[in-house]
Amino acid sequence: MALEILPYSTEHYNTLPGLGVAKDQFDAADVNEILYTEIRGAFVKHHVERTVGLTFLHNHFLLEPSQKLVTFKKTVALPCDPDEVINLPHIHATAWRFTDHGVAPYEFAATTVGTTLDSPSMQAFLQEFAAVLKKWNLTNVLGIYSIKESSVDGPQTMEITEGRCNITLDMDLHPHEGTTIDAMWQFYTGTGKGPGRCKNACKGVPHVKRHLSKT
Repeated sequence: MALEILPYSTEHYNTLPGLGVAKDQFDAADVNEILYTEIRGAFVKHHVERTVGLTFLHNHFLLEPSQKLVTFKKTVALPCDPDEVINLPHIHATAWRFTDHGVAPYEFAATTVGTTLDSPSMQAFLQEFAAVLKKWNLTNVLGIYSIKESSVDGPQTMEITEGRCNITLDMDLHPHEGTTIDAMWQFYTGTGKGPGRCKNACKGVPHVKRHLSKT
């Protein structure tokens, strides 16, 4: 039976943990033990590793009711009200979490092309990946994100939260001191690059493990 792609709800985003709590959950679950074996296996088996990647679930800040977190020009994510979103020509989901009822989008981007999750091959992947998450009690720890074709072999990136704005930069740019926490992974197969790599890291202050913020 196909997994239902659920309509968006702010609760799907706001009930995610902050970065510090999410990192603690990730470490406690010992995800690294199966990251490049059973988890990667689900992606490459269904040939979706150039379409979606793995993310550990966390929020950047809380949204107001009905708001969506929307990324613009691949670099700046802002909370948008419903009347603002409706006036934007192309808004597509870019990150999803798994629930008892299906797959729920929780982050979006202003982009002309979206990632479709209802194709037979993608549905087969979603069902197998959901089973892996349930088996290892990771449903509230890991999700998936959309990989654009242009960024498959692109540079590693880093996210920084400034107030209620989340900014994505190339990894070699460090506007603040602090630590980075691996947050997204892209898997490889048959490329000679190894099993995969961290695609995106979130930057937080030492010990606190939060996104850097001026507020």
